Amino acid sequence: MAKQYLRLLSKEDLQKIHHASLTILQNTGMLIDHYEARKMIRAAGADVEDEKKIVKFPPELVEKCLKAIPRRLLYAGRNLENDLILQADGGIYARTASSLTSYLDLETRRYRRGTIDDLNQWTALADALPNIHCCGTNHAEDVPAQTADIHATRVLLSNQRKHFFAASFSVKNLKYMIEMALTVRGSKEAFKKRPLFHSLIGIISPLSIPEDDVNMLFLAGEFGVPMIVCSEPNVGATGPITLAGTIAQTNAEFLGASTLAQIIHPGIGIPYYLLPTVFDMSTGRALLGSPENALIQAALCQLGSEFYRLPVEISALCADGVISEQIIFQKASATLMASLSGANLLCHAGTIDTALAASPVHLVIDDEIMAVMHRMWQGIEVNHDTLGLDAIARIGPLGNFLTDPHTLKYLRSEEHFRPTIFDRDSSQAWYAKGSKRLEQRAREKALDILAKHEVEPLPEEVQRELIAIVSKADQELIK
Repeated sequence: MAKQYLRLLSKEDLQKIHHASLTILQNTGMLIDHYEARKMIRAAGADVEDEKKIVKFPPELVEKCLKAIPRRLLYAGRNLENDLILQADGGIYARTASSLTSYLDLETRRYRRGTIDDLNQWTALADALPNIHCCGTNHAEDVPAQTADIHATRVLLSNQRKHFFAASFSVKNLKYMIEMALTVRGSKEAFKKRPLFHSLIGIISPLSIPEDDVNMLFLAGEFGVPMIVCSEPNVGATGPITLAGTIAQTNAEFLGASTLAQIIHPGIGIPYYLLPTVFDMSTGRALLGSPENALIQAALCQLGSEFYRLPVEISALCADGVISEQIIFQKASATLMASLSGANLLCHAGTIDTALAASPVHLVIDDEIMAVMHRMWQGIEVNHDTLGLDAIARIGPLGNFLTDPHTLKYLRSEEHFRPTIFDRDSSQAWYAKGSKRLEQRAREKALDILAKHEVEPLPEEVQRELIAIVSKADQELIK
């Protein structure tokens, strides 16, 4: 816990939220649209009303299943150096968004619908950026809509080396996505030991789990696919108007879904991931970059990491609108609050326009933001050597430390952050160098990376098999 600095809520506040969530689950319950799952929950001790499909969870069952959730998650990359370990007192990482349909063209700088070529470009850029640790599948309009998630999974398996998040349209689609991952890993046992991707259980707020999402949970547990609980209530619309009320409901949806998951597959990986949004009453839009969102996310990070001791994913790299200065401010402020409140994986890097569009330029900027966040999260190391007493004694009054051995020792250490696209020049130097704004610097860096970066290809026989699986999915799923 030494690395978590922000305490937005008191211990009493956390306990009140937890108790409120248990009360919601016990008195109101959740609608679980899956007969077999309800049978299993009833056998575990829950109160089930089959006619209404309502499950009411006794607190002791929720508490028992909470203890069964792994406190350490492996998000494996294609190779060991790209593995992520998520745990409550671990490091901070970032992943790109998923399910985006629009793309900001790097060459023309215009918005349009995304394509497979765009996804290839996006994944290559994410693979190269050192502070983007995990990718996500986006949609392409030049492949069949019913199987776009399967096509995107093939791209990420083939063209980048990091762990990724794959949002599946249905349990039928998820089967093909898992089949491709098994082809890359070589066996079911190898994939279960080192899962290449994680997926999601979708919640319809308030308090409902659809049948197909439960089916995906059954399938994921069989193959060891970690699953996030995607709960997205809108404050004031599908969640209470008060922030505390939406936090309590959102947390209840996580606890209910994770209890179901542990009953179906004890020990399945479930990170603490929740994505409530603020409903803008004046426009009807769901806001992701408002200050209320940042507060909710910080509270959830603290609840997940401090109270439950679970690995935490949070979508803090989100912003509303398309104005770069606004986007950067919203992302930086929310990300700082989340990272200092216990977040492990900060999601939606590279997004703009309320997480509807992917921007390669902002993916590069977000990589820089994450570098800053990582430095802040590291804090200040205080020991005899870093206190510099020997150096201070050597230099004495009116001296300088420029050539002292202590300075040379720490000059290039992680003690000091060095930007790659943020500018520290004076105004005179900036104008003399050509007056490049941040977006231009990020765009040039992206183009340079794409011109030089290469990913070792998968074996040819594996690539052929992936293409064959996608083709089979197109034939069987498109009607």
